[in-house]
Amino acid sequence: MTASTRLLRAAVAAVALMSTWAFVAPSSPRAAPPARRGVASASTDNLGRQGLQLSASLGCAAVLAAAVLRRASITEKVSFDNIAREWRCKWSADNDKASLDEAQGALDSVLADVKSVDGVKSVQRVVCGGCLDFKVVVKLPADKFGDWENAGFAPEEAFLDKLKAIDGISTVETQTYTLEEV
Repeated sequence: MTASTRLLRAAVAAVALMSTWAFVAPSSPRAAPPARRGVASASTDNLGRQGLQLSASLGCAAVLAAAVLRRASITEKVSFDNIAREWRCKWSADNDKASLDEAQGALDSVLADVKSVDGVKSVQRVVCGGCLDFKVVVKLPADKFGDWENAGFAPEEAFLDKLKAIDGISTVETQTYTLEEV
């Protein structure tokens, strides 16, 4: 997501939130100070317990603001909440598919680290016996992906180095894309 897109979404969310604050603010001349708008005075329930009551409209604004900030769009009809990072290579059928077994071993050696990345929703392994593909797809929410990217997609480098060291593995690549259930 570009900086201008993030800025636009933040502005829309702020307007939605401010509109709701204005809507729920007391209308009497003795309006509550800004820090208290949207919160009713201390009230007593039928059991004599006191507490503050948050306006339902304020909660809706927070949900709307979060949704506006979270949902990203490529076009008007194509939006997404998740981004995936794919690690892939070609393996060889030589030596009774030994390179495929070793690629799986390399994945097994980093799998716990991959699953411990903050926000990981899923880790999938794809193997095609026809085109000899070995792929690992790591899916995160869009709002968590940037942190992982800033951390160098760890443990990506270690995993890719392991793949490159396997006899029979070729075309080691990465790709980033959106990934949604439809």
